[in-house]
Amino acid sequence: MNTVNRPLLSIIIPTRERVETLKHTVATVLNQASNAFELIISDNFSQDSTRDVIGAIKDSRVRYVNTGCRLSMCDSWEYALQHALGEYILFIGDDDAAMPGALDKLISTILSKSDYEVFSWPTHIYTWPIDGKEAFVTHMAPQRSPAEMDLVATARHVVAMGGWRHYRIPCMYHSAVSRRISDEIRQVTGRVFHTTQPDVFLAMAVPVFAARALNVGYCVTVHGRSAKSNGGSSIAKSGAQVQDLFVSEYGDYQIDATLFPEIQMKINLIPDAVLVVMKLFPDFYGNMTFNYDAMWAYICRLQSFFGWPITVTQIIGNRKKIRQYHNFRVLNFLYYLALHKLSEIRRSLLNMINLPRLSREVVPPTIDEFVEQLAKEMEKI
Repeated sequence: MNTVNRPLLSIIIPTRERVETLKHTVATVLNQASNAFELIISDNFSQDSTRDVIGAIKDSRVRYVNTGCRLSMCDSWEYALQHALGEYILFIGDDDAAMPGALDKLISTILSKSDYEVFSWPTHIYTWPIDGKEAFVTHMAPQRSPAEMDLVATARHVVAMGGWRHYRIPCMYHSAVSRRISDEIRQVTGRVFHTTQPDVFLAMAVPVFAARALNVGYCVTVHGRSAKSNGGSSIAKSGAQVQDLFVSEYGDYQIDATLFPEIQMKINLIPDAVLVVMKLFPDFYGNMTFNYDAMWAYICRLQSFFGWPITVTQIIGNRKKIRQYHNFRVLNFLYYLALHKLSEIRRSLLNMINLPRLSREVVPPTIDEFVEQLAKEMEKI
């Protein structure tokens, strides 16, 4: 495909041996009228039927590539991005989904709002059936009017909160970002994705090259959580194995030297990604100070989700050792813990308000059925 025929949007699905969810994800992406996008299935050397299933799809928008050997998540994303031809890049997971017709709408928005290089949207969260439990809806994001986002202020807030809310910054994952930005990151750092957390890294890198973004206000893609994913592993019986395999694929990766090393490595991975970005782009982040007290509170919040072997009591008990690596003030830590508790209460209340919008006596067992049902429900509102 030459430059003249370059698609406006490249949708990339990195995958590895999850064909049971991947086929449903692909179906949702192709449930669009537009031909202005390409769908890249980047197979991280799967040993299941992924190649055959994708090969059987007769749609000119689909491209299949294979790494040829097992790569870490970060290297897999880098490999996938190298094959993208679009002017804008959008990554989704192999258990995620696109809303019916939403990519068509997004393409129209990008074309009509050409002064923006970054686009985001509210995303719902669907949890696949796991360990015999039925599928359920974890979160319904309110749809709003389009609004401009100040990415510099948001990045500053993430640093001040020890990494919390990094997911609010568009980062190619469930957001569309101009390839100009990824090209400039590669030019400065030698590649686009770094650390063990490619999405977190890019979230913190994007504001260096784009000061603003447009939140389009409507849902384009839906987060899926399945047993084999990092998100779904939090409730899966095999969850610890999934997380440990993910970490092991980075070999002797060294986390930032200011982080406390006497906890499991996976607990430090999000703060590590933020700190690496701050050091790679000192002109942008040089006047910001990472908040380690808030970081520990955020770790405690994630602990309740991932089941990490760490407690508030252990953190406070290790305060003298922790201070050998970075400042740690117990009262500040407790203050940020309280903020997270209030945030969790607020989110629960919002879910109580928003979830009834989806009449869900039975949530469909696959994400393609779910987004179809959701689209019909939304039409009634």
